[in-house]
Amino acid sequence: MIPPTEPEAAGRLRRALEGFRKAQNLLLAAHRQLKGMPSDEVDRFWLAAGARLERHLHLAATEVLAAFKAFSAAGLVAGANDRHMITEAQRLLTEGGR
Repeated sequence: MIPPTEPEAAGRLRRALEGFRKAQNLLLAAHRQLKGMPSDEVDRFWLAAGARLERHLHLAATEVLAAFKAFSAAGLVAGANDRHMITEAQRLLTEGGR
């Protein structure tokens, strides 16, 4: 396999981090919308649409880690803000929680 070039690896990580941020924002918006709703409606949401949002966040976190691996293999170093997001993705996958 040919190792990715620096611009490709950097672009992949940038796109992965952007997708992860968007997925986090969608989940946060869902939590905010559910505040004050009856618990049975909240439960129904998490069984359907909420579960899809969580899967999407999990997939986005998985892509962040894969992109970061390629980024690092290309000899690149992530900035502090990006490292924070990468750590959040790692934590999400390790803890497996909401």
